[in-house]
Amino acid sequence: MLIIKTPLHRKFLNFYLNFFSLNYQKVFIRKGSVLSANLTIGTGTCINGPVLIKGSGNVEIGNYCAFGGFIDIISSNHDMNYPNLQYKLQKEITGMAKISAKKDVSIGHNVWIGDHVIILPGVKIGNGAVLAAGSVITKDAEPFGIYGGNPAVFIRKRFSEETIQKMQILKWWDWSKDEMKNNKQFFETRLDA
Repeated sequence: MLIIKTPLHRKFLNFYLNFFSLNYQKVFIRKGSVLSANLTIGTGTCINGPVLIKGSGNVEIGNYCAFGGFIDIISSNHDMNYPNLQYKLQKEITGMAKISAKKDVSIGHNVWIGDHVIILPGVKIGNGAVLAAGSVITKDAEPFGIYGGNPAVFIRKRFSEETIQKMQILKWWDWSKDEMKNNKQFFETRLDA
């Protein structure tokens, strides 16, 4: 698990990611990624292309997620209740550092996010969900659902409701590597049958 909560930590990590990919604490992050939000990334998650994770809210990513490239995850937005929407001008006029509607983003375990996906503030992605390439995720995604489009819509469930309930109880993503290897047959079983 990788936890990034301080500005200094973010600054150092982003400098490193300008030049190198990161493989640390069983988390992989591709070179070129920019991480400017408070962030927790679960064990075994692979961010396989450069991503942008920004905003004043928290972003939590579960275990064993698979991210494509050029994904934007945004955890805050301009506050539309003020006359002015631009941060820089607002600070010059009022001295306020920012006007931001902070909304946390939560991504469950074993989620697959395709290339060029945008996840907007306040969204919760359920365990095992699939977000198709190019999608704009404006609303919550249920566990083991497949979503696509702009704005993204529910396409179908990956498995039957009974199988989904069993997977949610089983929580294999919390198993140790030894437990996973000891249950090799489970990982070789098609669950759509």
